[in-house]
Amino acid sequence: GDDDDDVEDDTKDDSPSSTAGSLLCSMKRSVFESDAFGRWLKSVTSLGMPEGHRGRVRRFRPGLDYTVAHYGILTTSSVLDATMCFVAGKGDQCKYDEETGDLIGSDDDAIWDSGDVGGFECYIAADEGEGEENEADDEYNEDNDTKLLSVSASDNTLSLVYRDPGTMRFVKYVGSGAPSSRWDLSLEYSVIDDDDDDDEEEEEKEDSE
Repeated sequence: GDDDDDVEDDTKDDSPSSTAGSLLCSMKRSVFESDAFGRWLKSVTSLGMPEGHRGRVRRFRPGLDYTVAHYGILTTSSVLDATMCFVAGKGDQCKYDEETGDLIGSDDDAIWDSGDVGGFECYIAADEGEGEENEADDEYNEDNDTKLLSVSASDNTLSLVYRDPGTMRFVKYVGSGAPSSRWDLSLEYSVIDDDDDDDEEEEEKEDSE
């Protein structure tokens, strides 16, 4: 089934934040929950047609917001995360010095890409045998070998991540020096890997022979 967890809107004013939230909610319903988008996801991944989804519109304000990595968000099966991010900047791919590996530039895109102001989404492997909730800041460490992937905030950018059941994710605390809030559409889709379907079909053929 489909869960509809839109951002809560208790205000009826025309403030920029209220308008932005309403626009993203509309985009979520008309685009990300559409059959056409499901078919597009199927065509750009090796996965099957989405069977269900859940998600929400989120805003992370500088100096205030983040999400928590905890065992309650672990899924029993793999899911496809689709996150559409909006932040200050042009969404250009940043460049790095080939010799030193240092980030080139100091514009908004470079600030987000550096990770110094947070706002990135991090995927980490759940520790086996533990079930306690952990704060995101306590979980994340650059030297922690459980980190699997980090996705920097970038304007008007869609990221797709196929997340295994043993993987947790969180958005790093957005520092007070961030160029803007981080707005995003965050959805997860229940999908069946086409390879799994092929394996089941092969098994059925073998059983019938």
